[in-house]
Amino acid sequence: MRTVLWCFQRHDNGTGPGVEPGPAHSRQHCRFRRHAGPAPGRGPVTRWQLLRAGNRESGLSLVELLVSIVLLGVLLTMTSGLYISATRSLDQAKSLGSNTRQVSNGMNEVARVIRAATANPVAGHPLTDPALEQATAEALTLYAYVNLGMSAQRPVKIQLAVDADRRLIETRWASIALAGGFFTFETTPQSTRIVAETVAPSRTALFRYLDSAGVPVASAGAFTATELRSIAAISVNLTVQASVTDSRSAVTLQNTVGMPNVALAARP
Repeated sequence: MRTVLWCFQRHDNGTGPGVEPGPAHSRQHCRFRRHAGPAPGRGPVTRWQLLRAGNRESGLSLVELLVSIVLLGVLLTMTSGLYISATRSLDQAKSLGSNTRQVSNGMNEVARVIRAATANPVAGHPLTDPALEQATAEALTLYAYVNLGMSAQRPVKIQLAVDADRRLIETRWASIALAGGFFTFETTPQSTRIVAETVAPSRTALFRYLDSAGVPVASAGAFTATELRSIAAISVNLTVQASVTDSRSAVTLQNTVGMPNVALAARP
């Protein structure tokens, strides 16, 4: 804005109603006027220049925009990484808790079954059948004359074995009473249930068989009847994990379970 002194002359001879005639004289009238005209020595101000002068602080330059985009990308990357890390930690903690419960419950059931193992008397034979009918690294079958949850107090044959899906399965066969207080067993399983999900493949065998001195019973292949009779305890190494290939949250329990009924029967 500029202030301009604007002057003009007015000639007045002093004539008029109620005015005495006199010599003509001139009066100079000056006024101040402000307007947004061009400054001295400059050309006319265009509308674009006026708009640009009034908006110098508005908007971002290209460099500022690029820097803002880069900083926003870094912030989003950090936030995404934090979220993914927290999600993985929660999933792993959840899987670890689930595996801990499974391996604990599974070990309790395996130990309960093994402790109940009892030799099976056979009619017409001086020697009883060994308490263990089958004994391998990942499967065992035994006889039990202790009530393991059935309504009637009768013997039962139980198998604990890892199937093709790496699940530890418990299978039971009901007994059939014979004359003289002897029993035989059904060929069709009475019940089947999962004891533990996803038993991890391990270099350590699931079942290891020990004699009364705690020494592993050696065998070139399948155990013979004599070797089966010498087994007095079983070492169980149970590892449960989320899947066959995911061992990050694997939980392992080891326990040596004795068979007191077998030890008592072996005494002279």
